[in-house]
Amino acid sequence: MRLPDLHRRLLSDALDSGHAYRLVLAGGYAIQAHELVSRTSQDLDLATDAPAGMNEITSAVAAGLEDKGWVIRIVEVAPRMARLLATDATTGASCELDILKEIFHRPPTQTDAGPTLSQDDAVGLKVRALHDRGFPRDVIDVFSARELYTIGELERLGAQHDEEFDLEELHGRLEAVDFTSDREYAAYDMSPVHIVELRAWVRHWLDDLGLRLAEPYAEDEDQDGD
Repeated sequence: MRLPDLHRRLLSDALDSGHAYRLVLAGGYAIQAHELVSRTSQDLDLATDAPAGMNEITSAVAAGLEDKGWVIRIVEVAPRMARLLATDATTGASCELDILKEIFHRPPTQTDAGPTLSQDDAVGLKVRALHDRGFPRDVIDVFSARELYTIGELERLGAQHDEEFDLEELHGRLEAVDFTSDREYAAYDMSPVHIVELRAWVRHWLDDLGLRLAEPYAEDEDQDGD
């Protein structure tokens, strides 16, 4: 895996500190752990399905990391997520650490990086991220799973992790890819050839989804004609 030393050490220490809460690797690094992409990430995402509250989980992880020599600042704690900033006391290098409370639809798996979200859950959460924000890295990560899942399967995986998953909203995110410059994808080490492939794949998904979204309107027009 392309995991910088700072991230590798923080990941190991955070998983150990949160062992009681069944923390597992999530986010872009989980996609990488399943050998779908090789891009690096700017931060670390962990997920848990533990029933404990986020205040308890965050405090335990923060205390454990501090015991291991990290300087920790708790940035935010919400019912389903927390963000910490971990700083190496020796070098001063920092990394954001997000802890997410999620429903695991498949058991986590063991990868070279440690306990990791199942492939289905890792991809499903990335589809949710594409739906919710549509960052270039989200598009890249979902694109990386194109040979493993059909478009419909990707949509279902995303919907499993979001009760408000909306195909029209997803359609809008996919449309935005046309307005994203190649430079933003190249920043994640995508070659020009892969960027062309990504855009073609997104266009196929967009066209397919557009037809499905139009079906109810077409049926209404047919009924009006009767």
